[in-house]
Amino acid sequence: MRSATRMLALTFVVGFAVVLLSGCEDQQTRAGLSQTNSDVSALRAKVEAVESENAKVRESIKALQEALGKQISDRMDRVEEKLMLVSKDLLDKVAKDAEQTRQTATTIVGSARGDYDKELTTVKTTLAGDIQKIREEMKGTMDDLKKYMDNQLRELYPYAYQPRRGDGKAPPEPDTK
Repeated sequence: MRSATRMLALTFVVGFAVVLLSGCEDQQTRAGLSQTNSDVSALRAKVEAVESENAKVRESIKALQEALGKQISDRMDRVEEKLMLVSKDLLDKVAKDAEQTRQTATTIVGSARGDYDKELTTVKTTLAGDIQKIREEMKGTMDDLKKYMDNQLRELYPYAYQPRRGDGKAPPEPDTK
């Protein structure tokens, strides 16, 4: 770009010099001017060649950028697909592990519940037996206590002792005579 700007400036200066010197009759000046014009023309041809080559290089760079962008995009698409597959597989594995964990937990809870029910039944049976034994012991103790009390009453108050009325005997009837 700089050379193109310089070339235009140089062409402008040469053109200006040509206009000024066109009325000049000096042969040497005309020859110098002619030589300068031919040099400018040669430079112009070289600048145009360089600009043409520069345009070709730009086009090739642009084509390379597009090709490289396409390759990068394709690779990113493939990487994205692989990432999606890997993440899907990972999610499937996590879901499968969660399901197995849930099933294992359900089995453990069911087993624990069954064990608890068995233990509770055993404790209830044992406790019911113990309570029945305590009742029988209490009944035996009460019977013994009643016998003891009856004996004590008979010994202390032999004249006033009457057998227990809870044995199904009716109380003696009062004398009405």
